[in-house]
Order: sequence, then C-alpha cells, then structure tokens
Amino acid sequence: MEGDVVYADKQLVIARTSSPPGMSLTGAIDYYNADAVASALTSELLAAGDVTVVLADAVTGNGDLHLDLTSLEFTDVTGIRALVRIAENAGDGRRLVLRGLPPRIKTVIAVVGWGDLPSLIIEEA
Repeated sequence: MEGDVVYADKQLVIARTSSPPGMSLTGAIDYYNADAVASALTSELLAAGDVTVVLADAVTGNGDLHLDLTSLEFTDVTGIRALVRIAENAGDGRRLVLRGLPPRIKTVIAVVGWGDLPSLIIEEA
C-alpha cells in the first residue's frame, strides 16, 4: 500500500510507492544501516518468490523490485554493495530496478563493472 513504511532508522526511510509500484528510499545508506536495508529489501523479493505469501506490493508482476532513489541523499560503497548484493541474489529471473540513481553512484557502479549485471537495471528518473 502506498506510503507504507517497511524500514526506518535515523538516516533512512523505505516506503512503498504505487506509481511505479515499488519502494522509495529517502535519506542515506552507509556502513551502519546497509545490512538492515539489504535485509528489508531482500524480504520484499523473497515474499514475491514464495507462492504461499501474497505478492508484496513493492514487487511487480514479473518479480522485479523497483526502487526510486531520487531522494537518496548519500550512500557509501557499503550501501552500493548492499544494493548490488540484492541484485546478485534476486534469483528466478528477478531484477533490481534502480530509478533516479544519483550520477556519482551511477559512476561508481559503472567503474567497478556492477552495471553489467543482468539482474541490476539502472533507469533514468
């Protein structure tokens, strides 16, 4: 449901969005919350892959998890690596779709070659 908060700490809020279906991240990801963020987002993907669980609102019908990062103010390499790890482990043909990724983070992902992962899609805002 739009606006449902699935994770929050002093630095970051993750909430569901309806258009496009997915989740928005507002704030910062760093060493201190990267594992918790990865866990919350991975739970959304796993819920979509478990037929005994109703399809999570944030996961589209094809199993992709769409993240709106236009309000992501900061992430260090730990946060970037957490997002990449989610994409790498998505499984079953699912993808992590990043929308509105800040330019500096796009550059880091491209330089280290993570942009070539078939399960990690970077869309323009």
